[in-house]
Amino acid sequence: MRNLAKEMFGDRSDFIIGVNGSLARREYTSGSDVDLFFLVLNQEIDPIKEKQNDFRSRLCDIGIKMPASGGVFEEPLPSNDMLATIGGNDDTNIFITRRLLFLLEGDWIFNKESFDLTRKLLIERYVDEGIEDKKICLFLLNDIIRYWRTICVDYEYKVYGGGKAKAIRLIKLRFSRMLLYFAGVVAVGETKDLSYKDKRDKLNLLLSEPPIERLRSVIGDDFILPLQLYAEFLTALDDPEIRSQLDQVGDEGLSTEQYLLLSEKARSFKNTLLHILLTKLGTAHPVIKALLL
Repeated sequence: MRNLAKEMFGDRSDFIIGVNGSLARREYTSGSDVDLFFLVLNQEIDPIKEKQNDFRSRLCDIGIKMPASGGVFEEPLPSNDMLATIGGNDDTNIFITRRLLFLLEGDWIFNKESFDLTRKLLIERYVDEGIEDKKICLFLLNDIIRYWRTICVDYEYKVYGGGKAKAIRLIKLRFSRMLLYFAGVVAVGETKDLSYKDKRDKLNLLLSEPPIERLRSVIGDDFILPLQLYAEFLTALDDPEIRSQLDQVGDEGLSTEQYLLLSEKARSFKNTLLHILLTKLGTAHPVIKALLL
């Protein structure tokens, strides 16, 4: 994808192409699509929309699966809007989703220099120069918590009425979405007792890594058990027969053998992450307090 973008767009610097989802997290399976996004750097959206359509068309030609139309990444987004719109009435679910996924799992496809600069500027929005060394980056943590709760509430919205598959969405929520949330919380936990500059540098370093690598670097051997459970989840998603059971519409998938098995593993996965959080940080850590109150 990077080679194709370079071939098509050369040295253009007026937009960024990035990717979220399983590809960005290095968890791509046979059933995955590519959550591609375009960020506009000069506010001129229409010309970049045309480039986005051309690029998606070329990707489809070489067999790369694009997400269904109408999703949150359907339209190019001015990067300034993403940086400026944090909170307030204009900070819709679409903005929250695009901003937090960019930060917590996003990776570059085209214009890496501007991609990295945008992440740096976004972190600076969350980490003010006046923050005390002893404090964690609570502004960022609150937004991560808000995004996680938004995902959980939106799950109920999306499956209400029984017309969509519940099992696959719920299993992804309890594994990949939870891992992303946990990796964000852990990253914020690493900012305690650092100067504001070091907080920014630490976050920039950690958030430039895929979530699994981020957790392995921070947690070490204690991450082995949840990683094994997560690998079993990915292996299941990569099996067409298992995925077809999970993709059944409505409640049908919830009663399948594979869903029940994965659900039990998801419960163990959550418990191991909770244990790591409480033992690594300790109940007196400001991150733990912020998660509760």
